[in-house]
Amino acid sequence: MAPISSVDRGAAEAARRRAEAARIAAQAQAAAAKVKEKAARKPQPQQTLTAFEGPRKVGAERLTGEKASPVAKGPLDAAPADPKARAGWWKQLSPTEQMQAVSSDPKKVGSLDGLPASVRDTANRQQLKNELTQLTAEADKAKKDYLDNRSLGDKLRDALRPGSAADEPAEKFLPKEKQHQLENARAVQKQLERTEKEVGSAQLLVYDSAFVKGEGRAAIVAGNLDTAKHVSVSVPGLNSDVRDYMDNITSDALNLHKAAGKEHGEVATVAWMGYDAPGFQNVASDNAAENGAKLLAADVAGIRASREGNQPHLTVIGHSYGSTTASIAADKNGLRADDLVLIGSPGAGSAKSVKDYDGPLANGHVWSGSASRDFVSWLNGSNLPGDPLGQDPTEDLFGAKRFTAEATDRGDKSNFEDHSKYYRAGSESLGNLADIVTGNYGGVDSAKHRYGEHDWFKGNRVIDPETQRPVS
Repeated sequence: MAPISSVDRGAAEAARRRAEAARIAAQAQAAAAKVKEKAARKPQPQQTLTAFEGPRKVGAERLTGEKASPVAKGPLDAAPADPKARAGWWKQLSPTEQMQAVSSDPKKVGSLDGLPASVRDTANRQQLKNELTQLTAEADKAKKDYLDNRSLGDKLRDALRPGSAADEPAEKFLPKEKQHQLENARAVQKQLERTEKEVGSAQLLVYDSAFVKGEGRAAIVAGNLDTAKHVSVSVPGLNSDVRDYMDNITSDALNLHKAAGKEHGEVATVAWMGYDAPGFQNVASDNAAENGAKLLAADVAGIRASREGNQPHLTVIGHSYGSTTASIAADKNGLRADDLVLIGSPGAGSAKSVKDYDGPLANGHVWSGSASRDFVSWLNGSNLPGDPLGQDPTEDLFGAKRFTAEATDRGDKSNFEDHSKYYRAGSESLGNLADIVTGNYGGVDSAKHRYGEHDWFKGNRVIDPETQRPVS
Protein backbone atom coordinates (compact mmCIF):
# COMPACT_ATOMS: atom_id res chain seq x y z
CA MET A 1 0.00 0.00 0.00
CA ALA A 2 1.39 3.40 -1.08
CA PRO A 3 2.19 5.90 1.57
CA ILE A 4 -0.46 8.58 2.22
CA SER A 5 1.95 11.32 1.22
CA SER A 6 2.33 9.77 -2.31
CA VAL A 7 -1.47 9.67 -2.82
CA ASP A 8 -1.80 13.29 -1.79
CA ARG A 9 0.93 14.32 -4.23
CA GLY A 10 -0.78 12.40 -7.15
CA ALA A 11 -4.16 13.96 -6.44
CA ALA A 12 -2.65 17.41 -6.28
CA GLU A 13 -0.86 16.90 -9.63
CA ALA A 14 -4.09 15.75 -11.29
CA ALA A 15 -5.94 18.78 -9.97
CA ARG A 16 -3.18 21.07 -11.24
CA ARG A 17 -3.38 19.53 -14.74
CA ARG A 18 -7.15 19.94 -14.83
CA ALA A 19 -6.86 23.58 -13.86
CA GLU A 20 -4.21 24.19 -16.53
CA ALA A 21 -6.37 22.54 -19.19
CA ALA A 22 -9.34 24.66 -18.17
CA ARG A 23 -7.19 27.83 -18.34
CA ILE A 24 -5.97 26.99 -21.87
CA ALA A 25 -9.49 26.19 -23.06
CA ALA A 26 -10.73 29.53 -21.69
CA GLN A 27 -7.94 31.39 -23.47
CA ALA A 28 -8.76 29.66 -26.79
CA GLN A 29 -12.43 30.45 -26.38
CA ALA A 30 -11.67 34.10 -25.68
CA ALA A 31 -9.39 34.30 -28.72
CA ALA A 32 -12.07 32.78 -30.96
CA ALA A 33 -14.63 35.27 -29.65
CA LYS A 34 -12.28 38.16 -30.51
CA VAL A 35 -11.80 36.85 -34.06
CA LYS A 36 -15.55 36.48 -34.52
CA GLU A 37 -16.18 39.96 -33.17
CA LYS A 38 -13.55 41.45 -35.49
CA ALA A 39 -15.03 39.67 -38.49
CA ALA A 40 -18.48 40.95 -37.63
CA ARG A 41 -17.20 44.53 -37.56
CA LYS A 42 -15.51 44.16 -40.96
CA PRO A 43 -17.76 45.28 -43.88
CA GLN A 44 -18.93 42.31 -45.95
CA PRO A 45 -19.13 42.54 -49.77
CA GLN A 46 -22.76 42.84 -50.92
CA GLN A 47 -24.28 41.64 -54.14
CA THR A 48 -26.67 43.94 -55.98
CA LEU A 49 -29.58 42.16 -57.66
CA THR A 50 -32.17 43.46 -60.11
CA ALA A 51 -35.85 43.33 -59.31
CA PHE A 52 -36.09 40.16 -61.40
CA GLU A 53 -33.09 38.33 -59.88
CA GLY A 54 -34.14 38.78 -56.26
CA PRO A 55 -37.04 36.29 -56.27
CA ARG A 56 -34.92 33.78 -58.20
CA LYS A 57 -32.18 33.93 -55.52
CA VAL A 58 -34.71 33.37 -52.76
CA GLY A 59 -36.12 30.39 -54.63
CA ALA A 60 -32.67 28.85 -55.05
CA GLU A 61 -32.00 29.31 -51.33
CA ARG A 62 -35.16 27.39 -50.47
CA LEU A 63 -34.22 24.55 -52.77
CA THR A 64 -30.59 24.13 -51.73
CA GLY A 65 -30.76 25.26 -48.12
CA GLU A 66 -27.73 27.45 -48.81
CA LYS A 67 -28.00 30.89 -47.29
CA ALA A 68 -27.78 33.62 -49.91
CA SER A 69 -25.35 36.50 -49.52
CA PRO A 70 -26.80 39.74 -48.14
CA VAL A 71 -28.53 41.66 -50.94
CA ALA A 72 -28.01 45.40 -51.32
CA LYS A 73 -31.28 47.29 -51.47
CA GLY A 74 -31.58 49.27 -54.70
CA PRO A 75 -33.97 52.16 -55.44
CA LEU A 76 -36.23 49.96 -57.58
CA ASP A 77 -37.01 47.67 -54.65
CA ALA A 78 -39.13 50.41 -53.09
CA ALA A 79 -41.18 51.20 -56.22
CA PRO A 80 -44.92 51.26 -55.35
CA ALA A 81 -47.33 49.15 -57.39
CA ASP A 82 -49.78 52.01 -57.96
CA PRO A 83 -48.76 54.24 -60.93
CA LYS A 84 -49.81 57.44 -59.15
CA ALA A 85 -47.80 56.58 -56.03
CA ARG A 86 -44.93 55.46 -58.25
CA ALA A 87 -44.80 58.88 -59.92
CA GLY A 88 -44.31 60.56 -56.53
CA TRP A 89 -41.76 57.95 -55.44
CA TRP A 90 -39.64 58.54 -58.54
CA LYS A 91 -39.51 62.29 -57.92
CA GLN A 92 -38.18 61.68 -54.41
CA LEU A 93 -35.16 59.75 -55.71
CA SER A 94 -31.95 61.70 -56.15
CA PRO A 95 -30.63 62.20 -59.71
CA THR A 96 -27.88 59.69 -58.89
CA GLU A 97 -30.39 57.07 -57.73
CA GLN A 98 -32.49 57.62 -60.85
CA MET A 99 -29.45 57.16 -63.10
CA GLN A 100 -28.43 54.03 -61.20
CA ALA A 101 -31.92 52.56 -61.61
CA VAL A 102 -31.95 53.16 -65.37
CA SER A 103 -28.46 51.78 -65.95
CA SER A 104 -28.85 48.76 -63.68
CA ASP A 105 -32.25 47.59 -64.93
CA PRO A 106 -33.47 49.47 -68.04
CA LYS A 107 -36.11 46.83 -68.83
CA LYS A 108 -37.72 47.26 -65.43
CA VAL A 109 -37.61 51.07 -65.46
CA GLY A 110 -39.02 51.19 -68.99
CA SER A 111 -42.04 49.15 -67.91
CA LEU A 112 -42.96 51.30 -64.90
CA ASP A 113 -46.26 53.08 -65.59
CA GLY A 114 -46.34 56.48 -63.93
CA LEU A 115 -42.75 57.50 -64.66
CA PRO A 116 -42.17 60.41 -67.06
CA ALA A 117 -42.17 59.39 -70.71
CA SER A 118 -38.69 60.85 -71.10
CA VAL A 119 -37.36 58.50 -68.40
CA ARG A 120 -39.07 55.45 -69.86
CA ASP A 121 -37.81 56.43 -73.30
CA THR A 122 -34.21 56.54 -72.05
CA ALA A 123 -34.56 53.15 -70.34
CA ASN A 124 -36.38 51.47 -73.24
CA ARG A 125 -33.85 52.75 -75.77
CA GLN A 126 -31.05 51.31 -73.64
CA GLN A 127 -32.87 47.98 -73.49
CA LEU A 128 -33.43 48.13 -77.25
CA LYS A 129 -29.73 48.81 -77.86
CA ASN A 130 -28.70 45.97 -75.54
CA GLU A 131 -31.00 43.50 -77.30
CA LEU A 132 -29.91 44.53 -80.79
CA THR A 133 -26.28 43.99 -79.83
CA GLN A 134 -26.86 40.68 -78.04
CA LEU A 135 -29.31 39.11 -80.50
CA THR A 136 -27.28 40.13 -83.55
CA ALA A 137 -24.19 38.52 -82.04
CA GLU A 138 -26.17 35.35 -81.24
CA ALA A 139 -27.51 35.23 -84.80
CA ASP A 140 -24.05 35.61 -86.34
CA LYS A 141 -22.68 32.86 -84.10
CA ALA A 142 -25.60 30.53 -84.84
CA LYS A 143 -25.10 30.94 -88.58
CA LYS A 144 -21.33 30.40 -88.33
CA ASP A 145 -21.80 27.27 -86.20
CA TYR A 146 -24.27 25.85 -88.69
CA LEU A 147 -22.06 26.52 -91.70
CA ASP A 148 -18.95 25.16 -89.98
CA ASN A 149 -20.67 21.93 -88.97
CA ARG A 150 -22.06 21.01 -92.38
CA SER A 151 -20.88 17.87 -94.09
CA LEU A 152 -18.50 18.15 -97.03
CA GLY A 153 -21.32 17.18 -99.38
CA ASP A 154 -23.59 19.93 -98.08
CA LYS A 155 -20.80 22.49 -98.43
CA LEU A 156 -20.23 21.49 -102.05
CA ARG A 157 -23.96 21.63 -102.87
CA ASP A 158 -24.34 25.05 -101.18
CA ALA A 159 -21.34 26.38 -103.09
CA LEU A 160 -22.85 25.35 -106.45
CA ARG A 161 -26.43 26.60 -106.02
CA PRO A 162 -27.89 30.09 -105.44
CA GLY A 163 -30.02 30.74 -102.38
CA SER A 164 -28.03 28.38 -100.19
CA ALA A 165 -27.73 28.50 -96.41
CA ALA A 166 -24.72 30.82 -96.73
CA ASP A 167 -26.98 33.43 -98.35
CA GLU A 168 -29.67 33.30 -95.64
CA PRO A 169 -29.91 36.20 -93.13
CA ALA A 170 -28.20 35.37 -89.86
CA GLU A 171 -31.41 35.72 -87.81
CA LYS A 172 -32.92 32.75 -89.67
CA PHE A 173 -30.56 30.50 -87.71
CA LEU A 174 -31.95 31.62 -84.34
CA PRO A 175 -34.77 29.80 -82.54
CA LYS A 176 -38.11 31.15 -83.77
CA GLU A 177 -38.88 33.18 -80.64
CA LYS A 178 -35.48 34.89 -80.61
CA GLN A 179 -35.75 35.49 -84.34
CA HIS A 180 -39.01 37.34 -83.73
CA GLN A 181 -37.42 39.34 -80.90
CA LEU A 182 -34.63 40.53 -83.18
CA GLU A 183 -37.13 41.42 -85.92
CA ASN A 184 -39.20 43.32 -83.34
CA ALA A 185 -36.16 45.26 -82.16
CA ARG A 186 -35.18 46.23 -85.69
CA ALA A 187 -38.74 47.29 -86.56
CA VAL A 188 -38.96 49.52 -83.48
CA GLN A 189 -35.54 51.06 -84.13
CA LYS A 190 -36.50 51.85 -87.72
CA GLN A 191 -39.80 53.52 -86.75
CA LEU A 192 -38.14 55.51 -83.96
CA GLU A 193 -35.65 56.92 -86.44
CA ARG A 194 -38.42 57.62 -88.93
CA THR A 195 -40.55 59.44 -86.35
CA GLU A 196 -37.64 61.57 -85.19
CA LYS A 197 -36.88 62.53 -88.79
CA GLU A 198 -40.47 63.44 -89.70
CA VAL A 199 -41.63 65.08 -86.45
CA GLY A 200 -38.39 66.03 -84.71
CA SER A 201 -39.24 64.23 -81.48
CA ALA A 202 -39.94 60.58 -80.66
CA GLN A 203 -40.28 58.59 -77.44
CA LEU A 204 -40.30 54.85 -76.86
CA LEU A 205 -42.96 54.59 -74.15
CA VAL A 206 -43.42 50.79 -74.19
CA TYR A 207 -40.99 48.11 -75.33
CA ASP A 208 -41.02 44.36 -74.77
CA SER A 209 -39.68 42.30 -77.67
CA ALA A 210 -40.43 38.98 -75.93
CA PHE A 211 -44.11 39.65 -75.16
CA VAL A 212 -46.33 36.60 -75.89
CA LYS A 213 -43.58 34.34 -77.28
CA GLY A 214 -42.01 37.01 -79.43
CA GLU A 215 -45.15 38.72 -80.74
CA GLY A 216 -43.83 41.87 -79.11
CA ARG A 217 -45.27 44.95 -77.45
CA ALA A 218 -44.31 48.56 -78.22
CA ALA A 219 -45.60 52.14 -78.20
CA ILE A 220 -43.88 54.96 -80.09
CA VAL A 221 -44.79 58.59 -79.42
CA ALA A 222 -44.67 61.26 -82.12
CA GLY A 223 -44.05 64.39 -80.05
CA ASN A 224 -43.43 64.92 -76.34
CA LEU A 225 -45.81 63.01 -74.09
CA ASP A 226 -44.63 64.87 -70.98
CA THR A 227 -45.67 68.32 -72.22
CA ALA A 228 -48.32 67.91 -74.95
CA LYS A 229 -51.68 69.60 -74.43
CA HIS A 230 -53.44 66.93 -76.50
CA VAL A 231 -52.59 63.22 -76.56
CA SER A 232 -54.00 60.47 -78.76
CA VAL A 233 -53.47 56.71 -78.49
CA SER A 234 -54.10 54.73 -81.69
CA VAL A 235 -55.02 51.05 -81.24
CA PRO A 236 -54.66 48.76 -84.32
CA GLY A 237 -56.74 45.76 -85.31
CA LEU A 238 -56.51 42.23 -86.71
CA ASN A 239 -53.23 40.54 -87.61
CA SER A 240 -51.14 43.39 -86.20
CA ASP A 241 -47.87 42.80 -84.40
CA VAL A 242 -44.64 44.70 -83.85
CA ARG A 243 -42.40 43.17 -86.51
CA ASP A 244 -44.93 43.30 -89.37
CA TYR A 245 -47.25 46.19 -88.45
CA MET A 246 -45.22 48.78 -86.52
CA ASP A 247 -44.65 50.76 -89.70
CA ASN A 248 -48.43 50.90 -90.42
CA ILE A 249 -49.49 52.07 -86.99
CA THR A 250 -46.60 54.56 -86.91
CA SER A 251 -47.75 55.93 -90.28
CA ASP A 252 -51.23 56.44 -88.79
CA ALA A 253 -49.81 58.31 -85.79
CA LEU A 254 -47.58 60.47 -88.01
CA ASN A 255 -50.44 61.36 -90.36
CA LEU A 256 -52.61 62.30 -87.40
CA HIS A 257 -49.83 64.37 -85.82
CA LYS A 258 -49.38 66.36 -89.04
CA ALA A 259 -53.13 66.84 -89.54
CA ALA A 260 -53.61 68.06 -85.96
CA GLY A 261 -50.97 70.77 -86.38
CA LYS A 262 -50.22 73.28 -83.61
CA GLU A 263 -53.19 75.64 -83.89
CA HIS A 264 -54.92 74.18 -80.83
CA GLY A 265 -51.79 73.38 -78.81
CA GLU A 266 -48.99 70.86 -78.73
CA VAL A 267 -50.02 67.33 -79.77
CA ALA A 268 -48.45 63.93 -79.08
CA THR A 269 -49.78 60.92 -81.01
CA VAL A 270 -49.02 57.42 -79.72
CA ALA A 271 -48.70 54.42 -82.04
CA TRP A 272 -49.78 51.74 -79.53
CA MET A 273 -48.98 48.18 -80.61
CA GLY A 274 -49.49 47.06 -77.03
CA TYR A 275 -51.53 43.85 -77.18
CA ASP A 276 -51.66 40.44 -78.85
CA ALA A 277 -54.12 41.04 -81.68
CA PRO A 278 -55.87 37.96 -83.13
CA GLY A 279 -55.91 36.76 -86.73
CA PHE A 280 -58.92 36.27 -89.00
CA GLN A 281 -59.12 32.59 -88.07
CA ASN A 282 -59.76 33.21 -84.34
CA VAL A 283 -61.22 36.70 -84.18
CA ALA A 284 -64.69 35.57 -83.06
CA SER A 285 -63.50 33.20 -80.34
CA ASP A 286 -60.27 34.74 -79.07
CA ASN A 287 -60.22 36.71 -75.80
CA ALA A 288 -57.54 39.04 -77.16
CA ALA A 289 -59.83 42.05 -76.85
CA GLU A 290 -60.40 41.44 -73.14
CA ASN A 291 -56.69 40.95 -72.46
CA GLY A 292 -55.76 43.91 -74.64
CA ALA A 293 -58.34 46.11 -72.91
CA LYS A 294 -56.60 45.62 -69.57
CA LEU A 295 -53.20 46.52 -71.03
CA LEU A 296 -54.61 49.57 -72.81
CA ALA A 297 -56.36 50.87 -69.69
CA ALA A 298 -53.18 50.34 -67.64
CA ASP A 299 -51.00 52.21 -70.14
CA VAL A 300 -53.45 55.13 -70.32
CA ALA A 301 -53.57 55.23 -66.50
CA GLY A 302 -49.76 55.35 -66.55
CA ILE A 303 -49.83 58.39 -68.85
CA ARG A 304 -52.31 60.08 -66.53
CA ALA A 305 -50.17 59.34 -63.46
CA SER A 306 -47.03 60.67 -65.11
CA ARG A 307 -48.71 64.02 -65.82
CA GLU A 308 -50.20 64.45 -62.30
CA GLY A 309 -51.59 68.02 -62.03
CA ASN A 310 -50.89 68.87 -65.67
CA GLN A 311 -53.37 66.56 -67.39
CA PRO A 312 -53.64 66.48 -71.19
CA HIS A 313 -56.80 66.13 -73.22
CA LEU A 314 -56.53 62.41 -74.04
CA THR A 315 -58.25 60.59 -76.89
CA VAL A 316 -58.19 56.83 -77.56
CA ILE A 317 -58.79 55.80 -81.18
CA GLY A 318 -59.57 52.15 -81.87
CA HIS A 319 -59.46 50.93 -85.46
CA SER A 320 -61.08 47.67 -86.59
CA TYR A 321 -60.66 45.02 -83.87
CA GLY A 322 -58.80 47.70 -81.92
CA SER A 323 -62.13 49.51 -81.56
CA THR A 324 -63.58 46.42 -79.87
CA THR A 325 -60.58 46.35 -77.54
CA ALA A 326 -60.84 50.07 -76.74
CA SER A 327 -64.60 49.83 -76.14
CA ILE A 328 -64.17 46.97 -73.68
CA ALA A 329 -61.45 48.97 -71.89
CA ALA A 330 -63.94 51.83 -71.47
CA ASP A 331 -66.77 49.52 -70.40
CA LYS A 332 -64.94 47.15 -68.04
CA ASN A 333 -61.52 48.57 -67.18
CA GLY A 334 -62.13 52.24 -66.40
CA LEU A 335 -60.34 53.66 -69.46
CA ARG A 336 -59.42 57.21 -68.46
CA ALA A 337 -60.00 58.88 -71.82
CA ASP A 338 -61.68 62.23 -72.48
CA ASP A 339 -62.81 61.05 -75.91
CA LEU A 340 -63.21 57.58 -77.43
CA VAL A 341 -63.22 57.12 -81.21
CA LEU A 342 -64.24 53.86 -82.90
CA ILE A 343 -63.38 53.66 -86.62
CA GLY A 344 -64.08 50.80 -89.02
CA SER A 345 -65.51 48.93 -86.07
CA PRO A 346 -66.68 45.30 -86.32
CA GLY A 347 -68.44 45.76 -82.97
CA ALA A 348 -68.22 47.52 -79.60
CA GLY A 349 -67.69 44.35 -77.60
CA SER A 350 -69.42 44.24 -74.23
CA ALA A 351 -70.89 47.76 -74.44
CA LYS A 352 -74.47 47.90 -75.71
CA SER A 353 -74.54 51.71 -75.79
CA VAL A 354 -72.48 54.70 -74.71
CA LYS A 355 -74.33 54.66 -71.38
CA ASP A 356 -72.28 51.61 -70.42
CA TYR A 357 -69.18 53.83 -70.23
CA ASP A 358 -68.16 56.01 -67.31
CA GLY A 359 -67.60 59.75 -66.95
CA PRO A 360 -67.50 62.04 -69.97
CA LEU A 361 -67.64 59.12 -72.41
CA ALA A 362 -71.26 58.51 -71.47
CA ASN A 363 -72.10 62.15 -72.11
CA GLY A 364 -71.29 63.03 -75.69
CA HIS A 365 -67.64 62.04 -76.03
CA VAL A 366 -67.90 58.77 -77.95
CA TRP A 367 -67.42 59.03 -81.71
CA SER A 368 -67.83 56.59 -84.59
CA GLY A 369 -66.52 56.69 -88.14
CA SER A 370 -67.43 53.93 -90.59
CA ALA A 371 -67.14 54.16 -94.35
CA SER A 372 -70.35 52.93 -95.98
CA ARG A 373 -68.38 50.50 -98.23
CA ASP A 374 -66.12 49.19 -95.45
CA PHE A 375 -66.99 45.50 -95.35
CA VAL A 376 -65.55 44.99 -91.83
CA SER A 377 -67.89 47.59 -90.35
CA TRP A 378 -70.86 45.50 -91.50
CA LEU A 379 -69.80 42.39 -89.55
CA ASN A 380 -71.89 43.37 -86.54
CA GLY A 381 -75.05 44.99 -85.30
CA SER A 382 -78.24 43.70 -86.89
CA ASN A 383 -76.37 42.01 -89.70
CA LEU A 384 -74.93 38.91 -88.08
CA PRO A 385 -76.89 36.60 -85.74
CA GLY A 386 -75.55 36.65 -82.21
CA ASP A 387 -73.43 39.77 -82.74
CA PRO A 388 -70.20 37.96 -81.72
CA LEU A 389 -68.20 41.21 -81.65
CA GLY A 390 -70.94 43.40 -80.23
CA GLN A 391 -73.18 46.24 -81.34
CA ASP A 392 -72.34 48.42 -84.36
CA PRO A 393 -71.31 51.78 -82.81
CA THR A 394 -72.38 53.56 -86.02
CA GLU A 395 -76.04 52.61 -85.54
CA ASP A 396 -78.38 55.10 -83.90
CA LEU A 397 -79.21 52.70 -81.03
CA PHE A 398 -75.63 52.81 -79.74
CA GLY A 399 -75.60 56.56 -79.17
CA ALA A 400 -72.16 57.58 -80.47
CA LYS A 401 -71.63 60.71 -82.55
CA ARG A 402 -71.03 59.63 -86.13
CA PHE A 403 -68.69 61.67 -88.35
CA THR A 404 -68.04 61.54 -92.09
CA ALA A 405 -65.46 58.95 -93.08
CA GLU A 406 -66.08 58.11 -96.73
CA ALA A 407 -63.16 57.34 -99.02
CA THR A 408 -62.96 59.75 -101.95
CA ASP A 409 -62.20 56.82 -104.28
CA ARG A 410 -64.89 54.51 -102.93
CA GLY A 411 -66.40 51.94 -105.23
CA ASP A 412 -69.98 50.84 -105.78
CA LYS A 413 -69.85 47.77 -103.53
CA SER A 414 -68.55 46.74 -100.11
CA ASN A 415 -64.83 46.07 -100.07
CA PHE A 416 -61.83 45.59 -97.77
CA GLU A 417 -59.80 48.44 -99.26
CA ASP A 418 -61.85 51.21 -97.62
CA HIS A 419 -61.16 49.60 -94.24
CA SER A 420 -57.56 50.85 -94.31
CA LYS A 421 -58.19 54.47 -95.39
CA TYR A 422 -59.26 56.14 -92.13
CA TYR A 423 -55.85 57.73 -91.49
CA ARG A 424 -55.17 58.57 -95.15
CA ALA A 425 -53.80 62.09 -95.63
CA GLY A 426 -56.47 64.52 -96.84
CA SER A 427 -59.37 62.17 -96.08
CA GLU A 428 -62.66 63.10 -94.43
CA SER A 429 -61.88 60.74 -91.60
CA LEU A 430 -58.40 62.08 -90.80
CA GLY A 431 -59.63 65.68 -90.72
CA ASN A 432 -62.35 64.73 -88.24
CA LEU A 433 -59.93 62.68 -86.13
CA ALA A 434 -57.61 65.69 -85.90
CA ASP A 435 -60.47 67.94 -84.74
CA ILE A 436 -61.57 65.44 -82.08
CA VAL A 437 -58.02 64.91 -80.80
CA THR A 438 -57.43 68.67 -80.45
CA GLY A 439 -60.82 69.31 -78.85
CA ASN A 440 -62.06 71.30 -81.83
CA TYR A 441 -65.45 69.62 -81.74
CA GLY A 442 -67.11 72.34 -83.80
CA GLY A 443 -64.93 71.40 -86.74
CA VAL A 444 -66.15 67.78 -86.85
CA ASP A 445 -68.43 67.03 -89.82
CA SER A 446 -71.34 64.90 -88.61
CA ALA A 447 -72.92 62.06 -90.56
CA LYS A 448 -76.32 60.42 -90.27
CA HIS A 449 -76.43 57.17 -88.30
CA ARG A 450 -77.15 53.75 -89.66
CA TYR A 451 -80.55 52.50 -88.56
CA GLY A 452 -82.57 49.29 -88.53
CA GLU A 453 -85.54 48.79 -90.83
CA HIS A 454 -88.03 45.97 -91.28
CA ASP A 455 -88.97 45.01 -94.83
CA TRP A 456 -91.76 42.48 -95.44
CA PHE A 457 -89.81 40.91 -98.29
CA LYS A 458 -86.18 41.28 -97.13
CA GLY A 459 -86.73 41.04 -93.37
CA ASN A 460 -84.72 43.10 -90.87
CA ARG A 461 -81.86 45.08 -92.35
CA VAL A 462 -79.69 48.10 -91.66
CA ILE A 463 -79.78 51.24 -93.79
CA ASP A 464 -76.74 53.52 -94.14
CA PRO A 465 -77.62 57.03 -95.37
CA GLU A 466 -73.93 57.66 -96.15
CA THR A 467 -74.21 55.21 -99.06
CA GLN A 468 -76.03 57.85 -101.13
CA ARG A 469 -74.13 60.95 -100.00
CA PRO A 470 -71.90 62.46 -102.69
CA VAL A 471 -68.24 62.59 -101.72
CA SER A 472 -66.11 65.44 -103.00
